[in-house]
Amino acid sequence: MRKRREWWLVAAVVLLAAGLRAVLASPTRVVWGDEPFYLWLGKNWLTGHGYTFTGYSDVHHTPLYPLLTGTLYLITHNLELASRIWYIVLGALLGVPVYLLARRLYGRPTAVLALLFVSLHPALTAGVIHWGTLTEPPYYLFIYTGLLAALLALETRKVWAYAGAGMLFALAYLTRPEAIAYLVAVGGYFLLVRLLERRLFTRTEVLLFAAYLAGFALFFMPYAVYVHGETGEWMISEKAGVTYVTSKSLAYSDVATFDRATWGLDSTGREVFFFSRQSYNVSMVQTILADPQDFLRLFKRNVSQFAHLMVSSRMMPVYLLPFLALGWFRRPWNRHRARGEGLILISCLPVTAFLLFFIQERYIATALPSLLIWAAHGVRETGEWLGETVTELTGGRFAGQRQRLALVMLPALVPLIFFAAMIPRVDANTSLGSWNPAHRRVGLWMKAHLPAGVTVMSRYPAIAFHADAARWVPTPNATWPEIRPYAEAKGVEYFVLEEREVRKLRPQLAPLLVSETQPPDLKQIYEDNEDPENRLFVFRYIAGG
Repeated sequence: MRKRREWWLVAAVVLLAAGLRAVLASPTRVVWGDEPFYLWLGKNWLTGHGYTFTGYSDVHHTPLYPLLTGTLYLITHNLELASRIWYIVLGALLGVPVYLLARRLYGRPTAVLALLFVSLHPALTAGVIHWGTLTEPPYYLFIYTGLLAALLALETRKVWAYAGAGMLFALAYLTRPEAIAYLVAVGGYFLLVRLLERRLFTRTEVLLFAAYLAGFALFFMPYAVYVHGETGEWMISEKAGVTYVTSKSLAYSDVATFDRATWGLDSTGREVFFFSRQSYNVSMVQTILADPQDFLRLFKRNVSQFAHLMVSSRMMPVYLLPFLALGWFRRPWNRHRARGEGLILISCLPVTAFLLFFIQERYIATALPSLLIWAAHGVRETGEWLGETVTELTGGRFAGQRQRLALVMLPALVPLIFFAAMIPRVDANTSLGSWNPAHRRVGLWMKAHLPAGVTVMSRYPAIAFHADAARWVPTPNATWPEIRPYAEAKGVEYFVLEEREVRKLRPQLAPLLVSETQPPDLKQIYEDNEDPENRLFVFRYIAGG
């Protein structure tokens, strides 16, 4: 009966978490950033048009989120709805492996608090929906279910636990390739623990570790074979080099340099660099060795930005840090706990890989559930200290179970109230990068007034997504005479240009915003001037005009 009540409680919190996410997942939100790429890939793949949205097979974006959204698209016939459903369901389910991890390490009271913290944390609820990928909910779920399997593997030495951990990290990798760091970190921790236990070189441990690697390979190898077929190379991720080259300027808030590096034309003049096959074999190591001082400056800046973002009201507020210390040190560790604490510590390390590139909230938030487990245990320890102290000071008058429980839970109200209060603030103020509500508005106008299935060129994929375009073509950072043959080769029919894009990133396109200097192959058909400081212009492109 007690166990049944426990799981009813977990189910109730998960349902409340799903309800909160359903409220946050507004049907009028802007689908921006990389999210349209994953959704287009899923739709095209599952409807028999290949794993592509650019006209050739994609290797930049791993296939699991497209598979999830594409599968739901076959049922809902609505990509935006499919993405929203997975955000709600998988985001809420993250609480389950977090609860089980905390329960196994620290007991039921800490587990309940960890479940509540993860379900209410503003970055994991309101932040995720605005970060521009929505790959986070499945990624976090696979990572923390994999960590749960890893803990079971350490404790039980069962083949299924080792293989399951490898499989789950593979599923996380197929969602976002940086999950390879978890495979390596946890695998290294397995070896360290068994070495300290003097079991490392036994036949059983070798077979168990082989099961871990085989579980990963089972899901990893088919995709690796596909990438090899497209690039001619065996690689963990072909994005490392191109990401370093194109995005390191973002660490210095130099969006203009990023725009030129990412969306400039390649040497053929027929493709932007980010989607060009010339980007597949960019070596990150060679690029760093060519200018190590530049890399060291970048690394130093990223360390500062990492600390600034991680210890903040949106991620880990300062007031939670003492709870972390209490959770670690109030009680002595035994071997069982030390093994679990080591695993949680290891789980926080992979996000530091982004120090090599640049730091954003969405990159480092993967560590939040681990930190929240520690914080939850510290809150519980504080509550127990409070209960014990009040009981002693009152001569046992507060010794009843309900009174003690109330005192134990009292410190939890502070973070829970703070998280709840921060959710609307984070929801209203997480508008990063190229997010712009006008992109949805213009896209919907195009959907209503243009023929179905058009090809749209714009810098921002959100416009083409909301226009329900048959194909999006990224606008190159180039002059119009250079763009013209590119547009004709891509079959562009309509072109959307944003005033802010021209003013801040591409001043060479300024003549296109003035009717007297517009080229004859562009015919302006619409102007969105709801924001007079940032108008959007829709052109019909007349090939050969």
